[in-house]
Amino acid sequence: MKTKFTKTFNRKLSKKINNIFYKKKKYILIILLYFINFNFQQKRLNNSSINYIHLAISIDTNYIYPAIVYLTSLLDNRAKTTFYYINALTNGNLRKNSTEKIKSVIDKFGNNSVKLIYYNLGNSFNGSTTEFMSLATYYKIALPSLLPNIDKVIYSDTDMINLEDLTEMYNFKLKKKVYFAGILDYIDHLNQLREFGLSSDKYINAGILIMNLKAMREDSIETKLRKFVSNHTCLFHEQTAINCVCRDNTQKLPYKYNIFAVDFYKLLLLNNQQKFQYKYTLAQLKKFFNEPTNFHYVDLDKPWLKNTFKFNRVYWWYYAKMSGFYKEILKHYNFKYDEIESL
Repeated sequence: MKTKFTKTFNRKLSKKINNIFYKKKKYILIILLYFINFNFQQKRLNNSSINYIHLAISIDTNYIYPAIVYLTSLLDNRAKTTFYYINALTNGNLRKNSTEKIKSVIDKFGNNSVKLIYYNLGNSFNGSTTEFMSLATYYKIALPSLLPNIDKVIYSDTDMINLEDLTEMYNFKLKKKVYFAGILDYIDHLNQLREFGLSSDKYINAGILIMNLKAMREDSIETKLRKFVSNHTCLFHEQTAINCVCRDNTQKLPYKYNIFAVDFYKLLLLNNQQKFQYKYTLAQLKKFFNEPTNFHYVDLDKPWLKNTFKFNRVYWWYYAKMSGFYKEILKHYNFKYDEIESL
């Protein structure tokens, strides 16, 4: 027979048991939600996984400030999911204060997603044609052996600025046995290049390239290029060698990856020079020019030189200001503050 006390006791006991189960359910639910959220975060991270991109640039003492401005633009436009491995090719004579300046740009803009490695090529291309250029322009030829474990790299000159993350360019699909991919170039001296059998539809600019290092190693392309520059006077330096040795193993890139920053007319000339199947429409050209990945200040139209064509100079000086070395750059190139502010 249940007494009043027993009923009360049982009721309290039942309530305690229910409370215990309720708390357990609550904790189980919290734990379950934690694991659901953890798995969701893992999937999200996997979907936005890091893109590792291998780049190469050539740096010499005379081009420190252009290199600083280029690196500032490159890193300022890097996507959060991109990690850049930058291979800097030098002659080994960079001053300590120059490497410190470059390091400060990496530290300021890299956000721990950039690794820069220096390679000393010394005088390995001594004897090559260097009219208006330094030996550093030939250093890209050595990349297959310098980077034996890397299959592909984007090589870029530093007389340019970058305006987009390079993931899209790095993932550009290369055809089988393509060694170099670049934009078709404008040939001012085609007659002087015909002795090598070059034509406009096969002639690419070497200022920025996707290099298939794996294929180059398989076919000993580095050795062939070194031999060519040793035995020929190259009108356009390593660009002549690349186009001569690899004429049947190059691929055309859209102009947006290497827009010559002089003016839109230059792009029209480039396009009109090509055979019909390689020409873009006017609408496509305008889109390339207005939404470039890289602006390339070719020839003597450098934004840091006075009395040169000024079109698109403002982009270069924008990143010069951002770099942290604006006053030094102004002084080095003998510009006054007001001259740049008026651009």
